[in-house]
Amino acid sequence: MAAAAILHPIIRRSKRNHALQFIHSIESTWKGHEDFAIWLVQKIQPKTVVDLGFDRGLSTIAFAYKNPGHVYGIDWFEEGTYAEKSFALDTAFRNIARAIRFNYAKNIHLIIGPFHEVSKTWNRKIDILHIDWAHTYRAAKFHFDNWQRYLRDEGVVLIHDILSCPNEVGRFFKELPFPKILFPDHGGLGVICSDKKLIEEIRTDWQL
Repeated sequence: MAAAAILHPIIRRSKRNHALQFIHSIESTWKGHEDFAIWLVQKIQPKTVVDLGFDRGLSTIAFAYKNPGHVYGIDWFEEGTYAEKSFALDTAFRNIARAIRFNYAKNIHLIIGPFHEVSKTWNRKIDILHIDWAHTYRAAKFHFDNWQRYLRDEGVVLIHDILSCPNEVGRFFKELPFPKILFPDHGGLGVICSDKKLIEEIRTDWQL
């Protein structure tokens, strides 16, 4: 059963929680994965989350909700026309500013720059690494290899667009020799972690 088919407690609580209502209202190609991101943060209590490709801010805000650690949203907005990139960046800033203003999230740090350039001066261990906007096999592999060195031993990697780009990102995900699981909706979100117990807990709790 797909994750979207179950009424998870996080979704039920959103009916009376203004913060969750706001998060669910953000339009994004990543929409549909925010509840899992919130669940994962509550489960492992990460000190550092790196969100590669924050688009309109949905994933970054979801990772920051009730997160005592720090969330780093990194993007370069390489794809699309100038108008499209400007709109995405402006929308992200407005959404994140609103989340911080109303105390829906905190400790968000935005970095505008190419992923590989930012990684050169990175100096923190990562608990959750989210890779988005890597739509080719080469890009997905490059960003994974480039950032994996900063991951904690049992850190979690999320890769979006597994099913949107099955012969590119999807092929790379299939080749990874680690415990993993796939959310088969909303473009496909792959989850990778050396902790097999966590992978099985995700499978059970989200009925995958």
